[in-house]
Amino acid sequence: MSLDFVAIDWETANRYRSSPIQVGLAVVRDGQVTETWGSLMRPPRLFNRFDPDCVAIHGILPPDVADKPTFLELWPEVERRFAGLPLVAHNAAFDIPVIRETLRVSGLPSPTLDFACSLVLARHHCALERFGLDVVAADLGVSLSQHHDAVADAVACAGVTVRLAARAGAGSLGELLTVSGVEWGRLTAETYEPCRDLPMVVEPAFEEATLF
Repeated sequence: MSLDFVAIDWETANRYRSSPIQVGLAVVRDGQVTETWGSLMRPPRLFNRFDPDCVAIHGILPPDVADKPTFLELWPEVERRFAGLPLVAHNAAFDIPVIRETLRVSGLPSPTLDFACSLVLARHHCALERFGLDVVAADLGVSLSQHHDAVADAVACAGVTVRLAARAGAGSLGELLTVSGVEWGRLTAETYEPCRDLPMVVEPAFEEATLF
């Protein structure tokens, strides 16, 4: 087994998942970041309004993406870079639906992929009050060079996941999920299953036999 995955992060123009304007990827092979890549992009036309609250977070403005490729133009390159590997995102409940919803409004089906959430995993291994990427990265000694830049966040997510695996004594992403009591998330053209804690198994109450 080896610790192989791709960490992914998206920034969006507004609160709609179907408004991506930046993507960042960090490819991890055998527990080491071997490649990083990212790009700004133009979001789908019907979802291209820039929300001031979102801009205040990531600092990306309409002129920054005006001459960039569209999501549809970039998608084949994004998909090629994680093909055959599971994804990890910090708060996958946001990042994975960006893929699903933007493909949906673009008239394309979702790919089939397995994914994990470093935020969900961190809750099992870090004694913190908050679990934002910046807080978890600092707790684990992972560098976060520019929070809310998609590439920097993807690299930090990768580092967090590798450190969590080391802390748990896990040699692969699947093993980390298992020892943490967390189930894989899965996306297909038909379904979306979030990465979440496995349901607790409650043992039936023991009743003493009545002796006669």
